[in-house]
This record gives sequence, C-alpha cells and structure tokens, in this order.
Amino acid sequence: MLRVLAAAVICAGVLSGCATTQKIVNKVGTSETPLAQVLKERPDLRKNLATVEIRQYFNRVESPTAAEVKVTETGLMDDSVRSVRTIYRFKHVDGDWERTSTQKEYQCQRGKNTKTFQTAKCP
Repeated sequence: MLRVLAAAVICAGVLSGCATTQKIVNKVGTSETPLAQVLKERPDLRKNLATVEIRQYFNRVESPTAAEVKVTETGLMDDSVRSVRTIYRFKHVDGDWERTSTQKEYQCQRGKNTKTFQTAKCP
C-alpha cells in the first residue's frame, strides 16, 4: 500500500512539472522562428537548386527583438543571373516573430556589376 501511495505521489509530481513546462512554453510564444517561417513558405529551397545558402541573424543573443534570414540561391537556370539573394526581415512583437519586409537582390553574370548584389534585375 505504501508503494502505491509513493508511486502516486511521484506521478503527481511529474505531471505537475509538465504543466509548469507548458506554462513556460506559452510565455515564450507560439510563433515559429524566422528561419522556420521562411522554410515553410519556400519548400522549393529543399530541392531543384544547385546551391542554397540560408543564414539567420539576430540583433542580439539574449531576448532578440529583430531577425534577418538571408537566402542565397546559386546555380540557377538563368544565364544572366549568377545568384539571387532574398532577405527576409522580422520583428519580435508580443512573443511572435512577424515579417516586416522582404527584399530581393541579384548578382549578374555579365555587365558592369558582376561582383556585388544589386536590387535591379540583371541585363
């Protein structure tokens, strides 16, 4: 009888710990990270491209308020474009990551500017 009572007390303690963990998770926020949001929106990044580089940046390590995800696609089926870089900017508002802007930049194969990215489309 004492063993059953001890087991019941341990189970109650473990279950109350799970409830506490759930409360903490709810306080952190329910939105996905900026990187997860970009990958969800762009399933094409997982296939069909020669090279994809994805980088996620935060404005600070602890309690970030801003984030940026840079997706650079290289090896495209376009003879005028060497790479396309898409920059997704996010802001942390009320525990959720909200996208504030998206910017697309191009690195051209030919023309005057072939070393850096530009917002104008390639010739």
